Amino acid sequence: MTEQAARLQTHNQEMVKCLNQLRSQQTALEEKIAAQEKKKDSLSKEMEKLQRTLEQLETSIAEDTKALNDCSKRLTETENGYAKVVDTLQLLLMSAKEKVNITTPTSRSVHSESSKHSS
Repeated sequence: MTEQAARLQTHNQEMVKCLNQLRSQQTALEEKIAAQEKKKDSLSKEMEKLQRTLEQLETSIAEDTKALNDCSKRLTETENGYAKVVDTLQLLLMSAKEKVNITTPTSRSVHSESSKHSS
């Protein structure tokens, strides 16, 4: 019976040792999980912040794109209007030059006749 008691005591010691190892592993895993959960929470908060920043950027890009399109439209309209003004001014200038050319010979003959009379 003492032999059985000795084996029981040896098995008991080994069991206690195994239980202690399992408790250590359990504690280590609990700590590891807690650290991972903390990191996960931190990353989740960071992702939420980045998502808000991304949404703000998308909104800003959409607003700026609309403003750019409006600006481009106004620029095109203004350039087209200015081209029409330049064309109209060119026609007006040609018309004025024609009138000057028509009236110039008469003015010259009047001027030359008056200089003849003054001599």
